[in-house]
Amino acid sequence: MIFLRSLDLSVWQDSMKHSIMTRNSKLAEISRMVRKTSLLGMLFVSMLLLCSCTDSPLDPDKPVTLTMWHVYGAQARSPMNILIDRFNQTVGKKQGIIINVTSVSSTWNIHDELVASAREEPGSEELPDLFTCYPKTLAIIGNSRVLDWKKYFSEEELQNYVPAFLEEGMMDGALYGFPFAKSTNLLYVNDTLFEPFSRETGISYADLSTLEGVFRASARYYEWSGGKSFFMYDDWMHYAILNSESLGEPFFEKENIRWDNPALLKLWRPLAKASVNGQLWLNPGYNSTVMMMGEVVCGVGSSAAVLYYNDTLTLKDNSTLPLRLTILPEPRFEGAKRLDIQRGSSLYARASTPKKEYAAAVFCKWLTSPEINFSLAVQGGYMPVQKEAFQRLKQAEYADFSHDRYKQAYKVLLSLYETSTFVSVPAFENYGELEKQFGAALRDVLSSYRGTRYSGEGDPESVVRASLTQMKKRLAVPFQ
Repeated sequence: MIFLRSLDLSVWQDSMKHSIMTRNSKLAEISRMVRKTSLLGMLFVSMLLLCSCTDSPLDPDKPVTLTMWHVYGAQARSPMNILIDRFNQTVGKKQGIIINVTSVSSTWNIHDELVASAREEPGSEELPDLFTCYPKTLAIIGNSRVLDWKKYFSEEELQNYVPAFLEEGMMDGALYGFPFAKSTNLLYVNDTLFEPFSRETGISYADLSTLEGVFRASARYYEWSGGKSFFMYDDWMHYAILNSESLGEPFFEKENIRWDNPALLKLWRPLAKASVNGQLWLNPGYNSTVMMMGEVVCGVGSSAAVLYYNDTLTLKDNSTLPLRLTILPEPRFEGAKRLDIQRGSSLYARASTPKKEYAAAVFCKWLTSPEINFSLAVQGGYMPVQKEAFQRLKQAEYADFSHDRYKQAYKVLLSLYETSTFVSVPAFENYGELEKQFGAALRDVLSSYRGTRYSGEGDPESVVRASLTQMKKRLAVPFQ
């Protein structure tokens, strides 16, 4: 086990003085959520951050540079880049570490770029020293090229983190992916559209606590509004996995969808009925965008999507209304176990020289320390990864949320942390491609049945079984 030298307290205090500033007005607003940290809190973090022990291989006069790729904000002054600048100017400067961000990408693009680098494909860049990705990417890269963080974290230190978040990065007893910001799915409700509908129909927010209630509300809203969609879901693969698992049935068997899964018909039947009747939004896009256009009343999306909502609802005729949101837990079927998806990439380090690995561990411990991690999390709708940081969310003095939607989101996240079980998506090699194909196939198949008589004359189950058969055929094509 290799341990890291403690940070100088004065350096840590200096790092805390660097406020998170940005030219982007939205990020500036969010950065004001976090109040100045107390001296007691800083002292605790400085003691907890890095345990003192053996000599450091680092030399402040000859700093080591680590390249990094991440997906947290494509803008030049993204929250992650701001924190990295803060690290470089304080702890990094003192210890002799420079983090050089050479790529800020999207989740899908960084996956392709990392795979190309690992395979040394023509035109690809060298694999960076630090990068953020999902386990599905590691399944392709191979763990032999990645650092096991347990080499630099003691078991006592790891006990400070949320176990479910650590578990996602584990493989064969080694910790390759270190969590630093996690999200989950939430239900966003456009109050501006929902409240008049609720007053006239009696459909309440309580009805949205179950999927049965959501589908009933979807049918009622379609009639009430003259044919408009009520509900959407950003990632239909999450819908299938979570609801199958919460009903006690694994959605996958090894790397294959269980088409004979007895829970599959239960979760598919109301989805098919609502979709073909026009009650669900099946076009591509994120719920934050679609809801701000007034196309749907509610939708399930990432907790990190709270960052992207504006205060204005812009309708097709370009008229505007104030956008008010209510944020709720993602609904489940009645009687189902409470499970919630665990989203958010983890931090990986390339296996390298002792000096670079040590420097990577210093940065990782700083980034996931309670104070810094709390700050990063509340800027973007993420859950912190340390247990202590979760406790701080319960204390109003630690979080001065500038907008009610953030307060709502974190109230729900705290409730889920205490009452739910977080589950990760599978990490097999082809999962990423399957996830994309599943969503596209679902939208295409169910859209093709839109307008079909689901009820009335004929067998109402025919659409359910026919559409499921079409899905199976679409996803039977081998991955390229």
